Amino acid sequence: MRVKLGIVAEANEKFLNQVKLLIYSFRENGGLHKDIPVVLITNDKPISEKDRNFLEKNFAPIEFETMPRLGAIPHTSKLNVFYAVDPDSYDALIFMDCDTVVIKPFDEMLDPIKNESAEFLCRRGGKSDIESFVDFDSLVKEYCGNNFNIDSPFKVLFDGKKEWPMFNTGVFAVTPDAAKKIRDDSINITYKIFNEWRIRNIIEKIPLASLLYKMNILKSKKKVIPSWPIEQGAVALSCIKSGVKVKYLDEVYNSWGNLEDLKILHCFKSAYKFDRKKMFLKESDKWIKEYEESDVYGKRVIANILKDYKSIYPE
Repeated sequence: MRVKLGIVAEANEKFLNQVKLLIYSFRENGGLHKDIPVVLITNDKPISEKDRNFLEKNFAPIEFETMPRLGAIPHTSKLNVFYAVDPDSYDALIFMDCDTVVIKPFDEMLDPIKNESAEFLCRRGGKSDIESFVDFDSLVKEYCGNNFNIDSPFKVLFDGKKEWPMFNTGVFAVTPDAAKKIRDDSINITYKIFNEWRIRNIIEKIPLASLLYKMNILKSKKKVIPSWPIEQGAVALSCIKSGVKVKYLDEVYNSWGNLEDLKILHCFKSAYKFDRKKMFLKESDKWIKEYEESDVYGKRVIANILKDYKSIYPE
């Protein structure tokens, strides 16, 4: 099976440092997938020739693409992966946020795609992802009306119950057919929900309106509370609308570090607040030492990966 890894990032030092650590960890710990082609997609502008030469020399095979920045929320730009990586060039495309690192082989992750029991694999959204949507059922009805029914085959089994899929899209895998089915809608729905949220947000911040909402005289009509998870909901809605077969990935494929058997660590900035712009410099030694002694497994792991990286590629 032809597999590719897609990564979307900004063409600046902070993001490229994260990308380098991710690809390094992937080549070291990716098991059966460690040597697959990587496609690095940057928003607006290409990376520097120096960075390109470094990545080609040390982490080939690697391809580079530059795509227009998608608006709405910052995370919208990750949806460029569906366009920047040619669907005819893979049988399964893995996507990872650039603030992830691979800790252990994840050879079996793509089994549902191999046996054709799924076309899209993604970890179920956490509490903050899911509870950010006020009434997800109403969004399914609005955007996926033809597929909206209680016994829909497009629901996902979780804890013995069927539910509409909801994701944390930090790590996912998709077939080429599914990518083509959902790429337009995932972007369009993101923009539509965001634009409605932005208008409602402005209205609800007007002093008199804000007071009435606080006094519970008026009820908010926002469909999502904060804007940051909109893209995740849009991908789920696109899968439901297009009839894409979805399965949840286990949390070990996208965890912030509280699982000792985790395979892919998502070191998002609210939990791992190190300076990514200076992570390869001498001054990072202090927080690396602190992380080595942490009771959080993920912090110990990332400290060791970063130490190994710095010993091989000293600045």
